[in-house]
Order: sequence, then structure tokens, then C-alpha cells
Amino acid sequence: MELADLLDRVPALRRLDVLSHAFAPRQRVVMAVEGDSLTLSWLKDGKRQWRCERLPADLCRDGLPMQRQALGELCADLLLDSGLSTPGVDLELLLPLQACQWRLLEGDAELTVLDGEALRQLQPRLDWPFSLEDAYVALHASVGTPTMCVLVGTQRLMLQAWVDVVEAADLRLHRVDWLLASAWSGLVDSFDQVPDELIWLIRSRGGWRVLLLRHGFPELDRWLGDVELSPDLAKAEALQAELKAMLLAWDRDHLPAQAQPQWERTWWITALPQDREQWLPWLGAMAEGPVLGFPQGATAGLVSTENPLMTLALEGGDRLDLLAERRPELGLSPAAPPVRESRNLLLEGAAWGGGVLLLTLVGLGVMRWWETYQRQQLEALLPVEQTVLATEAKLRRLKLRTASLEKDNRQIAQQLVAVRSGSALLEQLRRITPQGVQLQDLSVNGDAISVSGVVQAGGRPGPLERINSLVLAMAALPASKDEGVKVVKITRTDKGDGSVVSFSLTWGLDLSVQPTLAEFEALGAKGMAERLRLLQLKGVAL
Repeated sequence: MELADLLDRVPALRRLDVLSHAFAPRQRVVMAVEGDSLTLSWLKDGKRQWRCERLPADLCRDGLPMQRQALGELCADLLLDSGLSTPGVDLELLLPLQACQWRLLEGDAELTVLDGEALRQLQPRLDWPFSLEDAYVALHASVGTPTMCVLVGTQRLMLQAWVDVVEAADLRLHRVDWLLASAWSGLVDSFDQVPDELIWLIRSRGGWRVLLLRHGFPELDRWLGDVELSPDLAKAEALQAELKAMLLAWDRDHLPAQAQPQWERTWWITALPQDREQWLPWLGAMAEGPVLGFPQGATAGLVSTENPLMTLALEGGDRLDLLAERRPELGLSPAAPPVRESRNLLLEGAAWGGGVLLLTLVGLGVMRWWETYQRQQLEALLPVEQTVLATEAKLRRLKLRTASLEKDNRQIAQQLVAVRSGSALLEQLRRITPQGVQLQDLSVNGDAISVSGVVQAGGRPGPLERINSLVLAMAALPASKDEGVKVVKITRTDKGDGSVVSFSLTWGLDLSVQPTLAEFEALGAKGMAERLRLLQLKGVAL
């Protein structure tokens, strides 16, 4: 299982990993892309470490990353292979030579107070391939010459592309500078006394960059591509001829007629040994002043870097930061926070951790005391609780006994009035029995009564009409069920003195219907009426 999968499965390990990175020492790493190579440099045990890697084709074109994710992953892989942890890296990015433009600004007023916003309001003519509104700029003002400063600018798209590369590598971006501007600062700082005029030759991919510095400030910056040199001459002769023509033109434009410069021109070479041997064998004889730089002077012994320009840039210090205008747009502080020493950070973290631990112990002590106090209060209230519980139990028993008595009383009262009064029932039958109908037998079977009788045939109405009248009258009684009266059998018997019609029927009673006190008295059921009156006087619910 990979570490990333394990951290995703166990959140506690991810929090532990983040905490370990927070206390880990920060490592400053400088990254630069020049031509087709990516170079990383950092200090380890006081010694400068280097890691250089060739870039695949079309990964970076004209200083612009074409595949930002791939370039970021390549940078992260190089750091991991070098034993560096990406969460503990503070990256300083040196933009490629093609990524930026620069100009020398001169004025009567002091330029040290000038910033990018004020410069945009002045709208100077810079002849850049992009406008100031579409660029991030930074100014390098010299303390010794406050009326002169160097302006460096890059397109917003260019800077954002490199920021995306750093984000893809999961690194903390500390500062963004330009490789050429940083190398220029390192070059100037390498002199105790800056020469009055210095020719700086930089070998880059596909040509030479020629800079003329006067009193340390760049006044001429020209690119001499290899394809632009004369094809009729050898490479070294073609470069020599181009440089002579360029310097003659410069002297003609900046020196009075027939005047000679009052100083020697110093030369500084930034190139690999093979380029120096191939292109500049004539320089020692042509130069009117000293020839310095690679591999002599301040950079001697560092040939293994394979990047002499970056070696010079590392001596330049933190002069420019092209992120200064980008940070407010991202909601960040105007300046990158300084990297704190791991020991101080560890001591501060230990102090905070000890304070939190002390507060936790104090809180535990307070909670223990409060728990003891609450236990004492509960013990003091224990007799009261026992009394309340006993009283509640007694009350529950009384309620259960009362409910049982009420249930028994209600059942007895219902039984007293549940048995129907025979006299009242017979009186009701007597009243509803039509004339000529003789009831012979009544038998009770639960909630049904079987009735049988006879009717003399003849006369008006007939026997069937009288039987039907009896059935309807019995069904109309309140105590009868719906459709509870049913005729079972009707028989006609002929005798010597006439015919007799016998019948039998069933009468279903609704036991839930009880006659009222007035009905009992009207039907002559005095005993049942007296019983019902007594229950009502006693308040027994029926």
C-alpha cells in the first residue's frame, strides 16, 4: 500500500504527518530554468548542493511552461530523489532569461520611493513587447545612486504559469526573481570597486547575450544569435567582428568625435569551458582591460554546476521579488514571512504545548473537586430521595387499588341492570301484540328470544297480516337489533271449528340498549326501576 493511500485511509496519520512537517526544519531551495535544463541548488551542512536535469522537448518554450503539471512533478521528483521533503521546502524561483524584460530608469528626483503603481501612472516609454498594465514589475534602486534604478517586468500570464508549476510541485513559493537580474546583482557585489565600464558576455542556448555596464548599471543589452553571425567567417571570427562593430557604434553614439574613453573596459565571461574555448580564443588579445569571470575569480572551482549564470545569481541576494504585486491579489501579506529557525520554533511549540498541558491538568483538578462536591450534595439529599421514592410507591399502590375498586363497582352495577326485567319485556310484548294473535311460548337463548304462537284464521285483517304486524312492531322496539326479528315458520292447521295459523320467530336483542327509569316505571317494572334509581343516587356510572 502506498503512503498516500495509507494517509487517506487513516486520518490520524495524516494529521500526524502534517504536524511533523510543521516542526521540520525549513530548507531554502533555488530553482532556475535556463535553456533546456532545470537546476536546483540548496545548502546542506554549509555546502552548496546542485541538481541539474535536462528538460524534455517542448516542456518549456521561450521561458513559458507549456506543460505545467509535468514540470511541477519533475521538480518534486528531483527534490525527493535528493532527499528533500517538499512540505519543508521554501522555493526561490529564478525566471528564465526570456521570461522578463528590464530597463534602466534615470530621473532628477529620487527613485527609491517609486513603485509599480506610480510608474504606471507616469506611462514611460519602455519599448517592451507587453504593456505595464499587463505586467508585474519590481524595481531595484541603488542606495549610492538614488536617481537611477533598474526596472524588471514580466507578463502576468508568465508569472501565473510558474506559480501553477510550483503549486503542482506542492511547494511553498518564497520569492520570484529573474535569473539575469539576480546574476547582475551577484556580479556587481563581487567587485570591491565596480569598473567604470564592463562588458558582460553570457553564453545561452543558441547565442550570446552582451551587456554593457557603466558604473554597475546596464545601459546596453543585446542578443547575438548564432544564426545572425556572418556565415562567411568562422564562429570565433564572426563573434569578434560583431562585437567590434557593436562597441564602435556605442562609442560613436556616446563619445564626442575623436575622443577616446578614459578607462579600460573590463570583460566578464559567463560561459562553460567548452564554449569559452570555442568562441573566445581571441578575447585575451582583443580586450583592452582585464578578462574576469568564469572560471576565474569568485566562481572558481564551481565548474560542476554546469550553470555558471545561476552560480553568479546565488551571490546576488534577495534584491527583487516579482511576487510583491501578486501577493495582494491572492490575499497574502505584502512580504513573504521569514523562515524561522527550527530550534526557536520547537521551543515556542514546546512552551505552547506545556501551557496547554498545564491548563489541562488544572482543568482536571477543578473537575475532580467539583465531582467530589456534587457527590457530597447527593449524599446529603439521599434521605429526602428515599422518602420521596417511598411516598411515590405508596401513591402508586393507592391509585392501583382505587382503580381496581372503581372497576369492580362498575362491573357490579352493570350486572345489576344488565339482566332485563321480565315483567317489562312481557308488558312490551303485550302492548304490541295485535288482536287475534295468541303468544303461546317464549324461550330465552342468550341475546335472542324464540317466540311462538297462533292466529285464528278468518276475519279481517287476515292471520298473515297480523303476524307481519307483530314482526314490524317487535323490530321497532329500541331493544331490538337491526333486522333482528326473523320469522322461522308459519303453519296452517284445519280443525273442525275452523282453521288455525301457527307461527314461530326469533327476536334478537341489543344488550347495550338499556331502558330508562321512566320506561321501567311505565312498563310496571317497579323492582328494576327502584334498583336503577338507587344506583343513580349513589353516582355509579353505568
